[in-house]
Amino acid sequence: MYRVRTTGQVAGSHRPLNYTYLINTLEIEAMREANALVRSRRPGWSLEQPFYVDPRYFQLDLDRVFRTGWLFAGHTCQIKKPGDYFCYDLADDSLIIIRGNDQKVRALFNVCSHRGSLICKASKGHVKRLVCPYHQWTYDTDGSLLRNTWMPTDFKNNDFNLKQAHVKTVAGLIYVSLAPAAPAFSPEEDLKRLLEPHGLENAKVAYSETYDIAANWKLVIENQRECYHCPAKHKGYAKIQFDTDVDSPDEQSWIQARWEDSREKWAAMGLDISVADHRYAMRRAWWRVNRTPFREGFVSETVDGQPVAPLMGKFTDPDAGNARANTYPNFWLHGSSDHMHTMRVTPIDEKTTRIQADWLVHETAEEGEDYSIEKLIAFSKRVNEEDHEIAEDQAKGVRSSRYQPGPYSPVKEKLVEHFVAWYVEQMGRIST
Repeated sequence: MYRVRTTGQVAGSHRPLNYTYLINTLEIEAMREANALVRSRRPGWSLEQPFYVDPRYFQLDLDRVFRTGWLFAGHTCQIKKPGDYFCYDLADDSLIIIRGNDQKVRALFNVCSHRGSLICKASKGHVKRLVCPYHQWTYDTDGSLLRNTWMPTDFKNNDFNLKQAHVKTVAGLIYVSLAPAAPAFSPEEDLKRLLEPHGLENAKVAYSETYDIAANWKLVIENQRECYHCPAKHKGYAKIQFDTDVDSPDEQSWIQARWEDSREKWAAMGLDISVADHRYAMRRAWWRVNRTPFREGFVSETVDGQPVAPLMGKFTDPDAGNARANTYPNFWLHGSSDHMHTMRVTPIDEKTTRIQADWLVHETAEEGEDYSIEKLIAFSKRVNEEDHEIAEDQAKGVRSSRYQPGPYSPVKEKLVEHFVAWYVEQMGRIST
């Protein structure tokens, strides 16, 4: 990958220094190392240290994982009207996620076709047109160039429209892909079955919070994929939620009875109960969706387990369980009948991960009357911060000279292995 071509002089030598050659050599070296570690990886064990700490491997993550598949970017309810937009950034790429005058959602690269200036400097807003602040080149909301000045008479605007990433909207979620060709979006039907009852198209983001975590992005995802740590680290969560009967054999009969009762009730409510099964959720794929019951007496992911906002979608009964979904590599959500909590993961560097946390409620709900921010976020915010501490503590240990891969519990960490195996598959596509 030849990104730089600069020559200089090696100190004490007459030999020219070609930085292009050095950068390419380092990349190839990292690819070869990663290939060897991928081939030798022991299933059911954590990754070798370089995958978590090496900046060269981080670049491979960006190229082979984040630039090849689908990434969650945000919610359609954030851009309800034509001209509404927000920016989604990944490494050096910035995308303008905008609803066009034709109501279509697009992801436009935030780079002017004239000389590359950023067009939108604000993280979100509303525009009639996209105007580059540098030389005032003007684009329509679909990215087409409308106006320029002082260009030759044979200049063709259509040759200078804004570049676009691929976009997929489903059940109120917006996904983008930076891949040259749009990959298949396999979880579409599963996400619809799970999320359409929650009415995310008719929701609003009531509160957002951004966290910068001092840990590699994979450690953040791995922690999210298991509840082995929940009894010790998430006492409030463990009071309301439980793992599946397979993950909790000591509670198998009790949990199974709760599942059966819930399935019967959800079917009567008109919910699709095909997603109410952990076996369904365990399929080998880059996504997972399921609806799980709360422990008896609880109907929402809140401090007391009771609704804190008006019911969303078409729910008339608050006891609709907990909708859970995740898509690799950067998204998960938990949805109750009264609110939805989503998490977007963005890798900043090999040791820093940014998380965008959003809390959604029905679009007609009024803060101060129908809900309070404090009660809405209290439960999930506490869990988030507990998880962030866990990830940062683990990151410190992983950087130690004495770190070595450790074994996953075949009972409590199956989903960690699920993610890591998927990640290894992506990295296994590396070629030199």
